[in-house]
Amino acid sequence: MLTPDEIRALREYTEMTQVQMAQLFRVRPADVNAWENGALEPDAGQTAQLERLQKSKAKKMRFKFN
Repeated sequence: MLTPDEIRALREYTEMTQVQMAQLFRVRPADVNAWENGALEPDAGQTAQLERLQKSKAKKMRFKFN
């Protein structure tokens, strides 16, 4: 499970706005904002997608999220 800070870091690292990430995950921009603020957690499917995106970017760019 990614923390709110890790979700924000991933979004910023991929140079996406909250609106763009919301479109990618088919949620409302307010949901992405809530993920980043810890008010809402992504569901299991969204978490799996976020983790795949994180691993993909980390592998390509050798970037580690902590």
